[in-house]
Amino acid sequence: MEFLRLLEFCNTIDRSTAQDDIRLHLPRGLEQAPTTFEPYEQSLNRLDQPTWEYIKQRLLQRTIKHPTRGWAQFYDTLAEVRGYCHLLDRGYANVRFIPENNNFRTPDIEANDSSGTSYFLESKSIGFSDDERNYILENTRRLGTGQTLIARNVTQGMPQGLKDKIISTITYAKGQLLNYEQQNTFAGRIIYLTLHLDIHMFLDMRNYTEVANFARNLIRTENDVEIVVDKLSSI
Repeated sequence: MEFLRLLEFCNTIDRSTAQDDIRLHLPRGLEQAPTTFEPYEQSLNRLDQPTWEYIKQRLLQRTIKHPTRGWAQFYDTLAEVRGYCHLLDRGYANVRFIPENNNFRTPDIEANDSSGTSYFLESKSIGFSDDERNYILENTRRLGTGQTLIARNVTQGMPQGLKDKIISTITYAKGQLLNYEQQNTFAGRIIYLTLHLDIHMFLDMRNYTEVANFARNLIRTENDVEIVVDKLSSI
């Protein structure tokens, strides 16, 4: 497929800024791993022009590479777009991003059902573990020096650290949604959870099922928040 919007974004980056390195990262990723980026491009293509311009500006603010987390904020914003499209798929109207507020945390997206009732969505992403990042950095170093790469076995099952991360992420997002005050009573609060599993877990798709079920079971007994798990490939 053609990556028109992702490439359009690349061309808007000021070459004189520290953001310039993503101009190399994205085109290289589109060429070497196109299936990884196709879900993002498909979602971006569904945005109307004003919303696309808004997202482009947000992406431009999130392209400085973190020394250990890389472009996590950049991909978190793309995950929000996936959440936006999820509300479109439900047939909701007036789907819109909520502008960020410096004084208090807001949900990411608001929409209305056919009765006019408001729904609020908070997008959260869980990325690689610190151990996985260190593994990638070490193998990158070894690759550059001609050393033997470290191999890992595919594993099945959730480590405790991942469980703790999911619990803390959902607890924070739930509190954020429940504390958001609006004049109108609304029926829907949605946590849209994107998972980027460590590679040794990602290669066994049973792990996604276990993680998704674990996340949903955390609030199964409550009626005020819904969890949607979007399974995207690790980047």
